[in-house]
Amino acid sequence: MLKLCHKAGIIVRKLLVLSVFISILVLQPLAPTEELPEFRLGKEQARTYFKQGLVYLHNYQYNAARESFIAALAIMGDFKLARKYLSDANYLSGEWQESLSELEIIEASGKMNQIWKNRAEILRLHIAGVGKNDNLTFYKHLSGDENRGFRFRNPTDILFDEDGNLFVLAFDTANIIKMDTNGFPVGNYKGSFGRTFEGPMFFTYHKGNIFVSDFASDRIYVLNDKGYFQERFAGKGSEGGRFYGPTGIAVSEKDILFVADSGNNRVQKLSLDGKFISEFGRDGRGKLKMPSGLVIEDNLVYVADKGNKRVAVFDDEGNFIKEYTHPNMTVPRSVKFYKKRMYVADEQNGLMIYNLDSEKWTKIASFRDESGKYVKLLRSFASAYDTTGSLYSIDYDRHRVDVFAPKNTLTSNLNVYIERVELGRFPDVSLIVRVRNRSKQDLTGISRSGFRITENENVYPLVGLAKMKQFNDNIKVALIYENSKKMSEFSKNIDGVLGSFFNSVTVKDKIEVIRAGKDAEKIYDFGYSPYDIYAKIRKSEPIDSGINFGKSLYQGIGDLIPELGPRAVVLLVSGDVLPSAFNQYTVLRNIQYANAHGIPVIIMSLSDEGEMAAVYKDIANRTGGLFMKIPGSPEETNLYKFIKSKQDKRYIISYKSKLNPDLTGRYIDVEISSFYRDVVGRAQSGFFVPEKQ
Repeated sequence: MLKLCHKAGIIVRKLLVLSVFISILVLQPLAPTEELPEFRLGKEQARTYFKQGLVYLHNYQYNAARESFIAALAIMGDFKLARKYLSDANYLSGEWQESLSELEIIEASGKMNQIWKNRAEILRLHIAGVGKNDNLTFYKHLSGDENRGFRFRNPTDILFDEDGNLFVLAFDTANIIKMDTNGFPVGNYKGSFGRTFEGPMFFTYHKGNIFVSDFASDRIYVLNDKGYFQERFAGKGSEGGRFYGPTGIAVSEKDILFVADSGNNRVQKLSLDGKFISEFGRDGRGKLKMPSGLVIEDNLVYVADKGNKRVAVFDDEGNFIKEYTHPNMTVPRSVKFYKKRMYVADEQNGLMIYNLDSEKWTKIASFRDESGKYVKLLRSFASAYDTTGSLYSIDYDRHRVDVFAPKNTLTSNLNVYIERVELGRFPDVSLIVRVRNRSKQDLTGISRSGFRITENENVYPLVGLAKMKQFNDNIKVALIYENSKKMSEFSKNIDGVLGSFFNSVTVKDKIEVIRAGKDAEKIYDFGYSPYDIYAKIRKSEPIDSGINFGKSLYQGIGDLIPELGPRAVVLLVSGDVLPSAFNQYTVLRNIQYANAHGIPVIIMSLSDEGEMAAVYKDIANRTGGLFMKIPGSPEETNLYKFIKSKQDKRYIISYKSKLNPDLTGRYIDVEISSFYRDVVGRAQSGFFVPEKQ
């Protein structure tokens, strides 16, 4: 009965989300259905070019698509749908200024719908380099008493999973509340029958499991991310593997569990199933007194040492390294990190923030709420950032979470884009969709109820949504090799640089090799054999000059676009000046091409100084990639892990078309709407009804 009530509550919440979404969309007028113009005598060929261009566009053949749309416009200059898709092809091929120019031509004609106007606005911002997160502003409260059946009292910790779902841990109600990306509760976890939490204090997320330190029962609970109980271990005591008030908890990259044992004034290291390994913090300068929250950052263990009014830092073997103190640090409860800043939640002084670069402290002790009143943080227990740069702060006494978001993410439409329409199983239609905010961040974790599709006049408020997790376990890499004499000499030692990477590669990963010479030549198609790859590179005959790196990089990005999962281009370069490297395909076009598809570029260079090194660093930085000097860079050993972290954040959305199959050859307009944190975004695309199979 309890399970049925719980499921019923979740269904009610989902229906509420859907009704809110639809009501928001109703307030915004839908764009009119875009239809083909009437082709007058002698103009029919424009339709043929347009149809062919659309096929090319949805098959990632952007240059061919551009030529077809241009041909259609040469026949009918006022063919606005052809011009809109020409803009799409330009954007997806890295020609952003040309993409904007086509939209501005439509805008000047006065025949531009609101979706296309929003698209033009976003392009202007991106071309101008605008889009970084601005200062945080108060967004909303997540109240523990707001949702019946999902109450939380005296929250103590907060975290996010890889899909952007929010988890709130509460001491008094002894539960975990799971919320989706829009802040709607979808789960209430308490352990299992006869093994419920008694007084949980902190938790951590690791590889699909949630590890909870239960202060009241002196145990560690393990649940999966769906809230199902897995196991619990430990109990009261002072010997290894037992606790007296466990608090902070974290898991290292080596799958070692670190737990602050407040009553025993120590930190314990355990295996993930609870077997004792060692302890530290009992003596010396690192002697702890009532340790509270802890976090692992860059293989160092940071402990909120509550009794000593400091943050104590240890290496992962338990050796004391240093401490952080401040006159206002009186009751430090937890410590978290975000972008080279350490956030210490202090019960009496709010959030204290230490900038690791400037070595200066700031703090958030109060804020202005939605009514304009200043509100003081009460008993700040913990904080966390999500992937959009929004800050979540626990208010223990008020039983709530205060949310602060970058202002520009709350005041403008989402950037929604349909990359591809798949018709292979028509009337089943699939869309590959990217959803970003104005800061160019991909928004993940939007549920199926957060999307709506309109196909001509048919509305599909609930759609199918594929789980991207199935694609994110394996990487796809385009390895581009500079075919110069200097790199030819280096190729004898290439296995020393790429050895760690290939040791991690599995048979399900896909690596291709492109040789950058006077042209771009693929010398190894997608596979996974390091021996074949080394052999292909070493057999290359180097050239003296004329290396066309821009074209090779462009081809590598293009080869990765149809792939699903983590993708990256890796360049092996000398760092020497290459005068004609980017004459044909410019640096800017390659950067925009990579950014349009979320593909990072990683540079492995023999030199980190000079003109070309500066160019490579710019490419890596602006595509979210990495620049490293080889050999000997510490990043070499983490290359596979870095690429794996670049998860594919697109959505594969499907629906069954209600169209009459007899409409073969008719153009169909498709609009998709997405809802994220009270903000809506929309995009349009289309297709021709395929012939019956």
